[in-house]
Amino acid sequence: MGHPDEQPEVYESTSLLPLAPRLQRPLLLIHGMVDDNVVVAHSLRLSSALLAAGKPHTVLPLTGVTHMTPQEVVAENLKLLQVDFLRTALAASPAPHD
Repeated sequence: MGHPDEQPEVYESTSLLPLAPRLQRPLLLIHGMVDDNVVVAHSLRLSSALLAAGKPHTVLPLTGVTHMTPQEVVAENLKLLQVDFLRTALAASPAPHD
């Protein structure tokens, strides 16, 4: 995507922030706190937008984890958590349109 200072239009056109009010199902945001690819502030801004829109979501910060966890046990447990979240979220009825 390039650097946001050099290509702000790319970041604006792909931003999820304007879509937050249209979320219909719960969302799980997982972010490694030392991610060297995506800054944690972006996930927190999305969480703030979802909260302001009254949309259900969960934020799971992973301490000491970058973009991908190298710890096999953590990765396995994370996958189990994701599967459980999807089972629950997909079983729920979509929220009515505002």
